[in-house]
Amino acid sequence: MVKVGLVTIGQSPRVDVTSDLSRLLPSGVEILEAGALDELKLDEIGELKPRSGETVYVTRLRSGVEVKVSKERVIPLVGKCILKLEGDVDVIGILCSGEFPDYPSSKPVVYPERVLRGLASSIVYGGRVAILIPAVEQVDYARVKWGGLFRDLHVYPISPYTSNLGDFKVLGGRLMGDDVKLVIMDCIGYTLEQRDVLRGFGFMVLTARTALARAICELL
Repeated sequence: MVKVGLVTIGQSPRVDVTSDLSRLLPSGVEILEAGALDELKLDEIGELKPRSGETVYVTRLRSGVEVKVSKERVIPLVGKCILKLEGDVDVIGILCSGEFPDYPSSKPVVYPERVLRGLASSIVYGGRVAILIPAVEQVDYARVKWGGLFRDLHVYPISPYTSNLGDFKVLGGRLMGDDVKLVIMDCIGYTLEQRDVLRGFGFMVLTARTALARAICELL
């Protein structure tokens, strides 16, 4: 049986993600998970809160609660999770669309940020593009990250964890008013259901979640 390892910067299991990935990956694939925050107590997780000058990453605890962690301090924890899984799986996917270093591993590691950016960079489009991110603290980071690919780029913060489908319908109306045509959902937390709400407005939508799944499928 083919086994896929999934590493979250939050706590495993990420049932909110695997519920979609199980539909996108080939049947019979077994998923093994590990989380950067799995072994930490709440006060220890609180110590990972981003400080001034650190990059904000947003994730989810096992309980479903949203937390913000420092990119710089979660990077080594993700590396430990990869080492934990690599002996038991065929390929590993990182459940975060943030930027990470090249982790040493005996198995292929799929970085959804690189896959999503690769897809976006293959699209030549002069119209207005919306980048969705989980937190307002990430707006400037997202503008730098995506600014070189599209001429007319707008960034919209909306949490996949604390927002409901009604919030995405409201956002869809706002995007229509802003004359957006292409939407990039730059967080692994965004669900296919949330994507479909936006597609219902007629937008073309790229998601980190489907980008990760399709890359893994090509390797299996």
